[in-house]
Amino acid sequence: MRSRLRTSPALAVALAAGLLAATPAHAAPATPAAPAAPSASSRGQSDVNGDGYGDLVTASEAAVSGVPHAGAIVVNTGSADGISSGRTQVITQNSPGVPGGAEGNDLFGSALATGDLDGDGYTDVVAGTPHEKVDSDVDGGTVAVLWGSKSGLSGGVTLTDPAPAARDLFGNRLAVGDFDGDGRPELAVGTGSDDVWIFDGISRTGAASHRELRTEIAPDSSDYYRALAAGDFDGDGKDDLVVGGRYDKDGSYDGASLVYLGATGTPTVLPDEAHAAATGDFDGDGRDDLILGSPDANAVTAYHGGPTGLTATGRRTLTQDSAGVPGATESEDAFGGAVAVGDVDGDGHDDAAVGVEFETVGSVPNTGEVVVLFGSADGLTGGGSQVVHQGTEGVPGANEAYDRFGSAVRLTDTNRDGHADLAAAAPMENKSHGALWSLRGSADGVSSSHAVSFSAATAGISTEPYTYFGRSMPTSAF
Repeated sequence: MRSRLRTSPALAVALAAGLLAATPAHAAPATPAAPAAPSASSRGQSDVNGDGYGDLVTASEAAVSGVPHAGAIVVNTGSADGISSGRTQVITQNSPGVPGGAEGNDLFGSALATGDLDGDGYTDVVAGTPHEKVDSDVDGGTVAVLWGSKSGLSGGVTLTDPAPAARDLFGNRLAVGDFDGDGRPELAVGTGSDDVWIFDGISRTGAASHRELRTEIAPDSSDYYRALAAGDFDGDGKDDLVVGGRYDKDGSYDGASLVYLGATGTPTVLPDEAHAAATGDFDGDGRDDLILGSPDANAVTAYHGGPTGLTATGRRTLTQDSAGVPGATESEDAFGGAVAVGDVDGDGHDDAAVGVEFETVGSVPNTGEVVVLFGSADGLTGGGSQVVHQGTEGVPGANEAYDRFGSAVRLTDTNRDGHADLAAAAPMENKSHGALWSLRGSADGVSSSHAVSFSAATAGISTEPYTYFGRSMPTSAF
């Protein structure tokens, strides 16, 4: 398999001792320019404390105060040296100022999105808790907006279901985008039915308004309604909304995704089912493009944005059998189960990280890997693709059965060098407690130089009974 991964031999030796070295010793990198004053986050970059460095936001099913599977969110702030387990903030529903309280099986943060929703220059974190009990409704669901600040996340506000009697699982999917083009993002919230709610004017007291977007995605099952994503595909200054799943056409439940320009009106139907979706500019033309992940088909499909938005014309489907893509398609790999977008090599074309969580590497079953696909003037291609797993030279740890490395992925510039860094999670690592890896982006692609990895325990969250640290990350930011 072809790989452009660069490795420091000294680092490979240093990391051979084990997984949990939080910040390995390395030569000091070139000092970046001083961070700018806090500003609104750009798409693909989450900056919770407003220091100019990208931060990582990761959810787990951690117990809180002895309450199993209540859920916790871990924020690792970036710096000139990237992320470190030493700069970690853990947020739960028992944290001061956070709405609600920790309850068993709530799974706080099982859906995540980020964006500067109140316009103060700090990235806020949106945490969906679709299994939250609301009054007598066991799985009614709520959404919390957690406020960014100079000192990290501080307090929050709850957005409640405007139609709680209609269905459950409010907050099971989230996306942030500027759907009305006023320069300030709105929040799209998914449910257990076929509707999406758009919240506008979010502030410390709640949302100024909300509206319902009815879709033709089959309701009442996550098997059919799996992804939300936002991007400006037609270049009109307004973000558009992607609803990925199965299109309920005459009861046939055909694999398809829907695109609503400006999150309104009649959708464009894309002929690809999506379990995961992310947006970015792969061809560098100034319009957002879309990647859909379809693990059942072991494929990802890239669509180009254009004057009329996204169309099926010119779409490109990539699998592990495509030219340049490492590996080979196997029925249970789940290639495309997670996707994320960012400019890894700094060439002005966004790239994509694709999780392959059930990949067998060598003889190790379901250990998992991540494939990095690179953008170009021709869009996303398989040429020069990379593969990364725990057996790659210089990557901390070792391939073990059923770790599911790559279950969640993220691309964000944590050291402000102009290259998006790869974050990958393995929620089944260490007896289902989970672990997180961060690998630097560079002009040559993802590099294991200065690699960082740490476990749930190192991050400061409970490891009883099962934590699944890394079970979810936001795939993109506004």
